[in-house]
Amino acid sequence: MTPEKLLREYLVDHDLRPASAKIYGAAMKKLEKNFGNAVDVETIDRRDVLALRNKLIEGGLSKRSWNTYSNHLRTMWGYGIEYGILPNTDVNPFKKTTVIAPKRQSKIIAGEAIVRARRWLRSLADQEESTGDRARITPAWFWLATFEMFYYTGIRLNALLCIRLKDVDWDRRLVLVRGETEKTHREFRIPIMDGLAPHIQRLVDEAGRAGFAADDQLFNVNRFSRHYKRHEMNSDQVEAMYKKLIIRLGVRMTPHRFRHTLATDLMKQPERNIHLTKNLLNHSNIATTMSYIEADYDHMRDVLHERSMQQGALRLVRRVDESSAPNSRTGESGTRTEPGRRITIEQDHQGGGCSAPEHLLIEFRQSCASALLPPEDLFQPSLLFSLMASTTGSTPFARSHSADPGTVYNARASPKF
Repeated sequence: MTPEKLLREYLVDHDLRPASAKIYGAAMKKLEKNFGNAVDVETIDRRDVLALRNKLIEGGLSKRSWNTYSNHLRTMWGYGIEYGILPNTDVNPFKKTTVIAPKRQSKIIAGEAIVRARRWLRSLADQEESTGDRARITPAWFWLATFEMFYYTGIRLNALLCIRLKDVDWDRRLVLVRGETEKTHREFRIPIMDGLAPHIQRLVDEAGRAGFAADDQLFNVNRFSRHYKRHEMNSDQVEAMYKKLIIRLGVRMTPHRFRHTLATDLMKQPERNIHLTKNLLNHSNIATTMSYIEADYDHMRDVLHERSMQQGALRLVRRVDESSAPNSRTGESGTRTEPGRRITIEQDHQGGGCSAPEHLLIEFRQSCASALLPPEDLFQPSLLFSLMASTTGSTPFARSHSADPGTVYNARASPKF
């Protein structure tokens, strides 16, 4: 079984998008380059795979790229083993051969950068309409509509290129995304929001004036400008527009980054509806949706602060006053200090530097004293008290069960305040 034959068997049995089939082919070509295109794939074992991995990574291939190749090859080998195409192979040689890749930089586009990009595109559109001259990005109204489509919906680039005129349901304000254009092979619909509606409306109107048929590609710049000669718009034309945005703004901006930005923004909303986000991005697995979401450290900080407030961790704080008299051994409210220092107990959430009421000071002393007592579930307190009495010759101290909970007797064992 040659690599090419195994690849062909896998592709025939699976309904893959052209882009996905291309990735599987690239992975197999990497294999053939090392082992030869006539090698019997059943002779490749785990040691061979590890040697290939080390060779490629040392030769400059990124760890993330290797992981992509390894996962695709593992999938094809697994298919061959499961369906008897590789009868002499029992163990998948690509299993667990991925490596830990460096963490990717954030893919979130800052809101300020999005605003600047939108303003520039609008200015170009106004320039073209007022002067009739060709703008740097032309026609600017079309590219502004494309930009807003990515911003509002997080749609995949391939899905946008496959939208037809008839996929726009203006009465219900929905856009159909067909299953054959998606990784998940699932059909879904995208709502047209108020901010997006004027751009879609103009696009549909201009398509009608240009004589579009119902099955024609809607986002097709070639039909709206004499400066383009292609029959259909492709990904290169979209990426070329974004390159101009990147040069202008100095910020990395791509259609896929809008997906990450949208997912993160949605999860910052009060509802934080992960299922809504999953459906809008058309993910089949919620874990995939979570991988699109950047950590919101401000929200994390607020949640942890709220937890500490609810549990009383910030109820009292110790504040040191270095301006006290140098020979003072006891501060206000009976607080014991070092020379020249005074410690006061304050309520953190009230602020203002006011000393805490007396009942809070008592509670604070009691909590500190209680912290010195050993855990009762580790040993019997009575045994400890007896040992202390026998070694010091003093009367053992004990808690008074008739007193208020938390009150500790015997000043020798309690901290002095």
